[in-house]
Amino acid sequence: MSHPFPNMSEPEKAVCYLTDYKDYDPDHLARLYNKASLHAIDCFFMQVRRRLSILERPIGSASNKGRAWYGYSAYNPETIVKMLGIFRVFYNYCLVGQNGKTPAMRLGLAKGKVSLEDIIYF
Repeated sequence: MSHPFPNMSEPEKAVCYLTDYKDYDPDHLARLYNKASLHAIDCFFMQVRRRLSILERPIGSASNKGRAWYGYSAYNPETIVKMLGIFRVFYNYCLVGQNGKTPAMRLGLAKGKVSLEDIIYF
């Protein structure tokens, strides 16, 4: 179903309710449709691209006729897997959001922010 109020960050937003157990009234379903968003995922991907130079988008210039230069790209895909694992732990346990909590704290997996030293020297 096409979303009735798309915005600039999600211009072609569409939502699909796949499993209907008939346990939600139409008003509740409408609120759920309204809350559906890929904003958090886009924000996470942007942070991955910005903080891990190995995953940054390729660089293009006017002089290279449409070709892109992958100057910081990893030669071994295993390196990317390892770096994403480290970043995921950093993001979930060390990086504090606007509300002063990490994602792990919001889910009840941690009581407080975990320092990088505690993770590295565990």
